[in-house]
Amino acid sequence: MEYAFTPVDGQDGILLSGRCTYEDGPKFHAMLGQWDFGNRPVVPLDLRFVTFIDSAAVGMLFILANRCREANGRIIATGAAPHILKSLRRAALDSYITFR
Repeated sequence: MEYAFTPVDGQDGILLSGRCTYEDGPKFHAMLGQWDFGNRPVVPLDLRFVTFIDSAAVGMLFILANRCREANGRIIATGAAPHILKSLRRAALDSYITFR
């Protein structure tokens, strides 16, 4: 997994790319530490370059969703490929994340 802080739909957001797996835990936690949830509780998340996501990475997105909710925010995810979106919906992430 790679990540970048970049505009997503005209707002500061996060772009994820590549394979998102359990091995990305340290990168994911580094990303969380850099995001200012107090000033930006809504996280635009661009998933269009994610090619694979495993259950550990789905769990990481749950952590991100919980951090947003604690700050009275939410995640708005865009661009997920159909097979990625299917995996995320199967894990019931659409209860926590708005997919567009």
